[in-house]
Amino acid sequence: MVTIRDVAKHAGVSPATVSRVVNGLVGYSDETRERVETAVRSLSYETDYLARGLKTRQTSVIGLLAPMVSDALASQVMQGVEEEAQERGYAVMLGRTGAKSAYIAGYLRTLRTYRAAGVILISAVITPETRQLLGPNVPIISVAISDKSGSPSVAIDDEQAAYDATRHLLRLGHRRIGLLTGDPASIYVGQPRKRGYLRAMTEAKCTPVTATGTFFYESGAAGVDELLQQDPGLTAIFAVSDEMGAAVVNELQRRGLRVPEHVSVLGFDNTSTSLHVNPPLSTMAQPLEEMGRMAVKKLLRSRDLGPKIMPHRLIERGSTAPVSSTPPSPTPANPAPPGEQAGEPVLVS
Repeated sequence: MVTIRDVAKHAGVSPATVSRVVNGLVGYSDETRERVETAVRSLSYETDYLARGLKTRQTSVIGLLAPMVSDALASQVMQGVEEEAQERGYAVMLGRTGAKSAYIAGYLRTLRTYRAAGVILISAVITPETRQLLGPNVPIISVAISDKSGSPSVAIDDEQAAYDATRHLLRLGHRRIGLLTGDPASIYVGQPRKRGYLRAMTEAKCTPVTATGTFFYESGAAGVDELLQQDPGLTAIFAVSDEMGAAVVNELQRRGLRVPEHVSVLGFDNTSTSLHVNPPLSTMAQPLEEMGRMAVKKLLRSRDLGPKIMPHRLIERGSTAPVSSTPPSPTPANPAPPGEQAGEPVLVS
């Protein structure tokens, strides 16, 4: 088995220098780094993470857990995490846990035993139980969610972003704007986004119209039905996730309403889903990949684990436009034609 001493001898440096290079630390020249990396490749050297952990009480492994989040959002955060971790010489252990607390607990115990360098949670709050399972020596940080308590996190200001999104629709002349919000139990994402919408509508002296979804695509069609029952003359719908926004676009079109000529639709997140609908979805963007990278940076600087608020920005595409002077009433929802599922996503070729 190739050892770190073999690599050091091949590169003409000390074992300590090899250790600094493979761990992404400082204290060597570019020429030295290239010699070490060449030696690593030539000898097919693989770092023994467990052996290193016995010596340093920490391995070069970062745990990345996705407890309950859409694949589109999670994949963009994961990309940022993996790229930053690889550049720093760390491996990523991915766990898709869904909402099953037993799965989450199992991964946390494993990462604690493995002496992970840290853990990143996607769209999940850090609870006292989480910290207890990890123990005091494993840092943890959440991404795309912030509980405003000072917990380690990288997120946007969800309330302000939703306020800015609603203000955009108001500036386009819309006054009858419906909100398709997320799970009401989501006190760290869904509720702040609803508060931002309500604040903007109240300031504009407009009547709020809201329906509850789940953040996922399947709830979009039902949300449209609930919103239009409350106000058939809506000229805009703000969905607090791109998955629901895509479903809203498709459901409106199935009802004979054109987007954005009859009803504008605005999503949230700027995931790849926003491009897989026709017209492409205008959206309030989170910098998801950058947030993943930032989480790794903060995790490895364990003294810098306070909350980090990232900037949000509006991306205008084809699903929003100034309000029409004579928006039509929606047609009754008809069953989908044979062989065609209601609410099926319309992909852009």
